[in-house]
Amino acid sequence: MTRESAFGPTRGAYGSRGRFKGNRQRMRDGESRVAWLAAAALAGLVSACAGVPRDASLPIDDPNEQWNRGVLRVNQAVLDPASNVVKTVPGPIRDRLEDLDANLKGPRIFANDILQGRFNAAGITLTRLVFNTTFGLGGIFDVATAGGLPKQSGDFGQTMFVYGVPAGTFVNTPYYGPSTQRDAVGGAVDTVGDPVGWVMGGILIGWPWSVGSGLLGATAHLAQWQEAENSSIDFYSFLRSSWYQTRRGQLREALGLPPETESPATGIAKPPAAAVAH
Repeated sequence: MTRESAFGPTRGAYGSRGRFKGNRQRMRDGESRVAWLAAAALAGLVSACAGVPRDASLPIDDPNEQWNRGVLRVNQAVLDPASNVVKTVPGPIRDRLEDLDANLKGPRIFANDILQGRFNAAGITLTRLVFNTTFGLGGIFDVATAGGLPKQSGDFGQTMFVYGVPAGTFVNTPYYGPSTQRDAVGGAVDTVGDPVGWVMGGILIGWPWSVGSGLLGATAHLAQWQEAENSSIDFYSFLRSSWYQTRRGQLREALGLPPETESPATGIAKPPAAAVAH
């Protein structure tokens, strides 16, 4: 029979406690299985893609140039007022905003570095995030670079490149600017899946933070490019070549190679190891 006490049925209380402990243990076991399966799936995916050649030369492919030129004109009309405001902001303040933006992108870069198998870059990114958040007043100051921890690249467009997704054609996207079809999709994934956005309130509430971060970057870049616009014969061609130059270097970094150097005016790269196995 169940004994009664001042605190209620003794056996039932112990029984409930035992069931609770059993359920908690089963939950832990389930979490361990999920983590193991996720790790095994990632290892299998990396293994399957290990011998697939990767073309980091990224030749210019712009069959829709007239459309892209039109999008550039719209971007200039929409973002010019904001970029003019950015140019009036004193340099030290603008630097602080850019450092803060870079620090907020740290979790996103870290996640993509892990997915790309760039564990050294992931370690540097994580250390930078800790140092700049702790000693740089939340990331307003980039103390990690001065301490010998340089910024690392890492985005979902690079991740798709590592896993063999083709680049597609060049596109000038509204709001964000130059890209390829692959990188446009990657940028959308980074925006929706940004850990900072989720912390700020989840996909429905937090995503404006990620979009706003993208606006800050796009506006800052346009403000820099405006200086070249006045001195270039064809600003669109200059902008496209400059973007391709930077992106080729980032794709090489995704393969663990040093970035290439080339002339932004010509877009002609040094002889690349075009097909690189990863």
